[in-house]
Amino acid sequence: MISGKIETTWSGIDFKNVTWRNNKDPFQGFHSDTKVKKLYGNLVNIGICNDVPQELIAVAKSFGLRNTVCALNKMTETQVLPFHRDKYSVYCEKNNISDVEKICRIIVFLEDSLPGQQLWIEDQFCSGLAGSYFGWTGSTMHMAANLNECTRYTLQITGIKD
Repeated sequence: MISGKIETTWSGIDFKNVTWRNNKDPFQGFHSDTKVKKLYGNLVNIGICNDVPQELIAVAKSFGLRNTVCALNKMTETQVLPFHRDKYSVYCEKNNISDVEKICRIIVFLEDSLPGQQLWIEDQFCSGLAGSYFGWTGSTMHMAANLNECTRYTLQITGIKD
């Protein structure tokens, strides 16, 4: 697991009022789509914005990854992404990568995490103040949930770690 804290340089950036879209297939990446749909139904999803402000792209570049791609994630109350392994299908196709274990994914908290806002990487619970980041490589099991009444905003960074 990768973790640490960076300086919050985005205090004046309006990352909340961007254009959000839902994941086209919120069940992709789960080993048992039928079981996950039955257990969680419409709760499985996350808001995504690929139009990331330049200031946050600069934050992403500070991690020194190659072929960096960024997205903003918005998780409203009761939304969950149950334990899963990322497939990185689009990223692999666009970057001609056949081995997902070369890929690094980092989540940066854009605001202080609140009770009930969860990120688990394998058996490690990840929480922190704005600027805290957590990451993994390849097909590491992870999950996220928002069991708080406030929306959770994060910056998702994907790239290749040398």
